[in-house]
Amino acid sequence: MSHPEVTVVPVRDKEQLEAFLRFPWKVQETDPNWVPPVLSEQRKVLDKEKGPFFKHGEAEYFLAYKDGELAGRVTAHVNYMHDERYEDNTGFFGFFECVEDTDVSRALFEAAAQWLGKKGRTRILGPLGFAIYDEVGILVDGFDSMPALMQTHNPAFYQDLVLDWGFEKAIDWYAMLIDERLDNLEGLAKLRDSIMKRQKLRLHRPSPKEMLNSAEEIRNLFNDTWDRNWGHIPFTNEQFTKIVKEMKPVLRSDLIRFLINEEGKIVAFIVILPDLNPVIKTFNGKLGLIRMLRLYWTAHFKPLEKIKVILMGVKREYQGKRLHHALILDSYLANVEKKSLKSVDCSLIVENNTQLLKSMDMYRAKRYRTWRLFERQIPDLSE
Repeated sequence: MSHPEVTVVPVRDKEQLEAFLRFPWKVQETDPNWVPPVLSEQRKVLDKEKGPFFKHGEAEYFLAYKDGELAGRVTAHVNYMHDERYEDNTGFFGFFECVEDTDVSRALFEAAAQWLGKKGRTRILGPLGFAIYDEVGILVDGFDSMPALMQTHNPAFYQDLVLDWGFEKAIDWYAMLIDERLDNLEGLAKLRDSIMKRQKLRLHRPSPKEMLNSAEEIRNLFNDTWDRNWGHIPFTNEQFTKIVKEMKPVLRSDLIRFLINEEGKIVAFIVILPDLNPVIKTFNGKLGLIRMLRLYWTAHFKPLEKIKVILMGVKREYQGKRLHHALILDSYLANVEKKSLKSVDCSLIVENNTQLLKSMDMYRAKRYRTWRLFERQIPDLSE
């Protein structure tokens, strides 16, 4: 597909795939807040032979050239699990990176939309990774700080490129930040204890090995918790086990909590990780044994400065009973005395989850980053 001086081609060989993977450096390398993606992990995600997504979806990758120079990239994908759940003829675009040029962005969006149209899709939504809990949206607010672990970053002009092609807002996702010391710690501890006592629960801090062994129970609990969350698609066992295994080297037992009922069942959980992005940034996309050891050392031995809530879930029959407060409070109280700790990131929270957002008021949390998903009907692009 071509625009004046712009040519878009699908990725067909390893050389093109490497160009696709490395293109973000061209746009974002000079941004001090950008954290380069780990290339080895990106290769796994995009591997059409081995990537978990391709058991229930398919995708095409596109590169855009202007005057012979690589100027942008995008993916188009369909997710059969989404189709089964929502039946809305939606296709997705993702991995969007582009120079500040509407000729290039238009050509990329048209290529993605045309591919999706041939797959019978009538609506295009994105940018989105291969799952709703992967890379979500375009950053539209919060450019002045480095993203936390598992968050994306982009230039402010990306929103202009998307709007230029007729996309409209679909929904926003927020990152909330707790960066003020709470008062009355004794009272907060009593509140935590009263919540657990009322529901006859006990607190357990599992080891990373226990977390991995409980992956199936945690997966079911997570899927049950977020079943009515916007865009939710249940994790498969393979997907969730892969996530837990990848996290295991940096999991800390002092940052994991289970709430156990009288029958010995997990009814709520929280998983928090140290924010490793400051050290990942220094890797510049490369990850080898030495860097893995540095990550491990940073996660387990370096004083915590910022932590991030990665996963949380509460069994449906216990929802509305403030169990999430017991989890957050215990995690906060256990770490608040560490003089190094400056902030806690809670993300991503979809904007229509008003109950969870309201509950963040208790911690004086503030919204400090916003990502936006965009949508539009796929136009007739027949040649």
